[in-house]
Amino acid sequence: MAKIDLNNLIRPKEVNSPFSVPSQRVDKELPVYTDLHLDLKIQENIGIGNFPVVSNDLYVNNDIEAIKNSLRNIFNTRKGQKILNPEFGSSLEQFLFEPINAFYAKAIADTISDNITQFEPRVEVLKIQITPQPDENQYYVILIYRFLEFKKENILNIIAKQGGEILI
Repeated sequence: MAKIDLNNLIRPKEVNSPFSVPSQRVDKELPVYTDLHLDLKIQENIGIGNFPVVSNDLYVNNDIEAIKNSLRNIFNTRKGQKILNPEFGSSLEQFLFEPINAFYAKAIADTISDNITQFEPRVEVLKIQITPQPDENQYYVILIYRFLEFKKENILNIIAKQGGEILI
């Protein structure tokens, strides 16, 4: 039976090599946030230095990439889809069966802002720009936000197509 060790979520950069010595581990590089990679692929190796360890564990994202994963999760999850937290998610697809216009673009912007405020306290929304594209049956969303812990800004592009498809 396959075994997956999720201990790298707790100690992601700790070396588990027979050549490593616990007193020589580099703790100052430990990430602040760690999350599973959304594609659930197997991590090739873990550890640092000359003796990386081949791992059969799941690949993880750290810090900024972990927060980006969280944002993608929010936008790709419909409300009610997460059983233990039915309020989680953005349900952007509800707007994609309505006429594509500025009124619904404003409603999408408000929904995105509210959802990020509610579900992702590690970022601050700086600007949301939504362009309705009725000829392509879609909205083009530019989300500019700041990682609070890391004092960095990032841009997320989202295409919401009529019919319920969300491309991030």
